Amino acid sequence: MAQPERAVVPVPGVPVPPSGPTVVAVELHLPEDMDLAGLVELVAVRKGQTLSARAVRRSVERLWASERFSDIVVRTVEDNGGVRVVFELTPMLPVMRIDVEGNVVLSDEALLEVLSRRGIAVGQRLEEEALQAAQAGLSQAYGRQGYNEARIQLTREPVPGGVALAFTIFEGRPTQLAAVSVTGSPGLPLSELLATLGLRVGGVLDRGGLDSGLERLRTLLRERGYFRANVGQPLLEKEGEAATVVVPISAGPRFTFHFHGNHHFADMLLSRVLSYDGQDPLDASTVARLVRQLESFYRYRGFNDVHVETREVHRPDGEEAVLAFDIEEGRPLRVRRVIFRGNTLLSNETLREMLTEHIRANEPQPVSSARLSEVMEMGPGNRRMGPPEWVHEPATIFVEEAYRNAAELMTEAYRERGFLEAQVRFTRLRVNVARGTAVAWFDVHEGTQMRVAEVRVEGGPEGFEGHALVPVKSGEPLSLDAVERGRQALVTELGRMGYLFARVDAAPTPGSKGVSVLYRLEPGQRVTVGRILVRGASRTDEEVVRANVRLKEDEVVDPEKLFESQRRLALLNIFRQVTVRLEKPDVPEASKDVVVEVRERPRWEGEVAGGYFLSEGPRVVLDVSRTNVDGRGLNLLGRLKLNYVGLSTQGIDRAAFARVRCETVPEECVQPGPYDWVRDFDGRAVLSAVQPRLYGLLPLEVGARLDLIGERVHRPSYLSSRVAAVTGLDWSAMRWLNLALQYELEGNLLESGDRVLISPNRADQERLRFPYGFFILHSVRSSATVDLRDDPANPRKGLLVSASAEWMGDLRSYETTSTGEPLAALPINGVKISSNVSAYAPLTSGAVLALSVRAGTIVSLEKDARVIGSKRFFLGGSSSLRGFREDGILSEDQRTELRRQIADCRSLIHPSGCSLEQLTILGGQAPVSEGGELFTLGKAELRIPVQSSFNLGLFLEAGNLWLDRTNLDFSALRYSTGIGFRYVTPVGPLAFDVGFNLDPDETLNEPLWQLHFSIGTF
Repeated sequence: MAQPERAVVPVPGVPVPPSGPTVVAVELHLPEDMDLAGLVELVAVRKGQTLSARAVRRSVERLWASERFSDIVVRTVEDNGGVRVVFELTPMLPVMRIDVEGNVVLSDEALLEVLSRRGIAVGQRLEEEALQAAQAGLSQAYGRQGYNEARIQLTREPVPGGVALAFTIFEGRPTQLAAVSVTGSPGLPLSELLATLGLRVGGVLDRGGLDSGLERLRTLLRERGYFRANVGQPLLEKEGEAATVVVPISAGPRFTFHFHGNHHFADMLLSRVLSYDGQDPLDASTVARLVRQLESFYRYRGFNDVHVETREVHRPDGEEAVLAFDIEEGRPLRVRRVIFRGNTLLSNETLREMLTEHIRANEPQPVSSARLSEVMEMGPGNRRMGPPEWVHEPATIFVEEAYRNAAELMTEAYRERGFLEAQVRFTRLRVNVARGTAVAWFDVHEGTQMRVAEVRVEGGPEGFEGHALVPVKSGEPLSLDAVERGRQALVTELGRMGYLFARVDAAPTPGSKGVSVLYRLEPGQRVTVGRILVRGASRTDEEVVRANVRLKEDEVVDPEKLFESQRRLALLNIFRQVTVRLEKPDVPEASKDVVVEVRERPRWEGEVAGGYFLSEGPRVVLDVSRTNVDGRGLNLLGRLKLNYVGLSTQGIDRAAFARVRCETVPEECVQPGPYDWVRDFDGRAVLSAVQPRLYGLLPLEVGARLDLIGERVHRPSYLSSRVAAVTGLDWSAMRWLNLALQYELEGNLLESGDRVLISPNRADQERLRFPYGFFILHSVRSSATVDLRDDPANPRKGLLVSASAEWMGDLRSYETTSTGEPLAALPINGVKISSNVSAYAPLTSGAVLALSVRAGTIVSLEKDARVIGSKRFFLGGSSSLRGFREDGILSEDQRTELRRQIADCRSLIHPSGCSLEQLTILGGQAPVSEGGELFTLGKAELRIPVQSSFNLGLFLEAGNLWLDRTNLDFSALRYSTGIGFRYVTPVGPLAFDVGFNLDPDETLNEPLWQLHFSIGTF
């Protein structure tokens, strides 16, 4: 391809007194039509400077890192007593169009996907290495389909703004599978082998399918017990257009494990201890590892003298083998007493607890928990013992290795308290063979406790105060761990100030008055930001990336700003991966380039799902997202849930009723119209536009969002229609402070159906909080959150404070009865205020105490103004009082009135005088809460770690609702308590809670307990 004419661009100079060869000019040679933006700044060579190989190298690295050039050549030309430095730049042209021709077997989409995975896509810059890899990838894709003779021809064509690529495919004829040959000892029937490999004689040889089949075969052999099986690479013997596949297999014998001599543990349990899945070949080293696992398991259960040997027994034909574990369990040994001699600072109980905890932490466990029936089995013959002797307590177990390791931990505990010469040794074990008990001795040499006489910090930049960062204080016992923490704190603080290559040495020196701790600081050069290089942003405006990077050129490097920049870019939700780092971070330099590497999300993402529901009929769910629409972070999202109620149980019943009516009373028969079926569709549609940053407001981190919502729901008892538009702003003023403002406009239409709703689900309850009729409402909501927690997902300490205020009013109200008769409209005009304070305090042994107080009220701004149910407060469920069902707490006013009505109803001779709600309660159903206009809630929870990812939660909660704010009475609070388990995940714990109502109202059918599942806790 002919090269376009090149333009010579002079680079402005900086006057520097010359010494030696001087740069008299710097030139960039590149095509005339190429955009020069940002290139001059990347060149570190300047006119008037001494020619420096380091500056030239750095210039080349920066230009190459810009990913705009496929080749860079630097040369010097002597000129006027100095040199001209010339950069010959070959641009990396973007791909403007990709054409695929001649393909039949593979679709255009499949081939374009292969090209995209190798870096060839429209909009990407063309790299020769990626192009070669793409051609090889196309050949491999055809080879996997059996077209081993396929040829790929590439044509390049210059087009305005870049280059067009055309891939012409000459597929040729496919390779047919003539036969399959298996050599060696396959171990499986040929038919099963062929089915597993996925090969069909006479069909096309699919290399990709063959590779997958070989992996399935290896897995199958392992599952069948061929633990020494070896499946080699297949050989292809081609004859014209056909090929024979030869698969070498050496299955070896089929192994089973047997256990002999295990009188205290079941075979099933020991198999779980081994947890051998065949991933590692069953060779001598693997067998030795399995023996060590068994012996360790026994020793940590009290069988210190256990001995395990193995032997293999092969069937004469070599097809079956048994790996037998011969176990000599020995007698159980129980440590009756542990004696510590020489300790005065740490008590015997403290040292014994350290020993017990170390044994408990290292105790090997089976891969999965055994059932009690399996645990109680006792080896061959299923003999049982009771009580089982092997049930153990870690405090009574002796494992020599664990005892010696525990002695080292005790030594470290002493040294952390200033006893630098302390030494704890396990010295001897006296065994009473007849009784199976033992006494262990530890000798403790404490030495002299060293205290800190003085702490000095020398060196460092001017004005640096390091004493406040050091946890070591004069007069305290010397702790080497505290000394190291102080050294790391000084290094971290110097790094925040830009001294990235600072060195800090800590030297404790004993003296007559104690230990002097000297921190000697060598800060080195203060590092500044060179250039900010953006990589991988092909569809994203580079200014969007730079606007979210908190570092600026020539300012001091702050590592925290690197992490903060990465976090801000990730929150844009337009990148799959973001990395913000320093170029060559291990090389000390006064100036460091910052590299921002991003991996963009696909333009389109979507998912389709479907199903059938009795109450709603067939359902289709469609999720679609269009990311980074304008290159500046705008994301569009859509979700559609569509049901056809005509084929639900209610629709089928309605059609059957209409058919019977037409047959029995023809004069009242109403024939459906041609388009009446359309009315049987219902569902929910949501369209969202999200702009994570409003760049006109930078440096403020303000994002915006717009949601358009439409919903139509059929039920036998009601028909609900709703449309809404919600828009809002979200401002992250600081990392710990977030402010939000939201406006909502909605229209709601609720009509009564032809049946009575006896037991509504939660979705029904939320819809029926609107009165019957048509309402147009709007509201403005503001909120503020102060988050000082150490980890928002799984907090251990800190404080969370939030408050919100929402004004709500009506633009139009047309309220009716359930039969459609109009009612007098009351205005809707009020303010809903709520707040929450949560505190977290770490306790000993990793436990956390969490406390929360919440309250809220609604204030009417107009006389006779009403508050509709959807705007009230509700309590009960996983986020409030867990002893009650979701939103199940009745306001105290409603509860008192219902109790009175139920008492009156029960006093009647005939129930016809009772309302439907009263009859429903008398029938055993719980009433539906109307919510309240005032609430208060207090929660306390103790979270105790059980294992690394599991916590136990004990909670106590109190709160209540009131419809009339003047009826507030703290003596009428409702109480619940309970227990729960939490599985810790990065996005918050998965919580399973059982809550108990401490005073259930039996008159209103309140249950005693409730089970809740939730993601996240308060």
